[in-house]
Amino acid sequence: MALSADVEYETRGKTTIRKYKAGAADILYKGAIVNVGTDGYLKVAADVASEVCVGVMKKQHVSDGSTHEEVEVEVGEIKLAHSGAAVGDVGADFFATGDDTLADSATNVARCGECVDFETGYLWINFFKSST
Repeated sequence: MALSADVEYETRGKTTIRKYKAGAADILYKGAIVNVGTDGYLKVAADVASEVCVGVMKKQHVSDGSTHEEVEVEVGEIKLAHSGAAVGDVGADFFATGDDTLADSATNVARCGECVDFETGYLWINFFKSST
């Protein structure tokens, strides 16, 4: 299920804002998990080979697909919804298989970060720029 509206999210500790160029025509919602595709442009996260998760959208951006506007992505410890979040998730690698979906495994995409804490219905993920 993909996002259809902005999602508020929490951070803790020091976070970093990185800038990327938006890619294909799409709405990148605030709180969406995003990847850099093989073309070097930002897109919604998906379990696609050779894409790299780079963090969470700081605010909504409507991309026209041709001007490749610069957008801001936040990385660091970020709290995101995850059904079934449990203490056993802490320390595990997680993968972004959709703009609103964290999974403990994936077929193609590189990991997006490590779970550093949990709350009922949420995981705290330490997002970092992944290496493939």
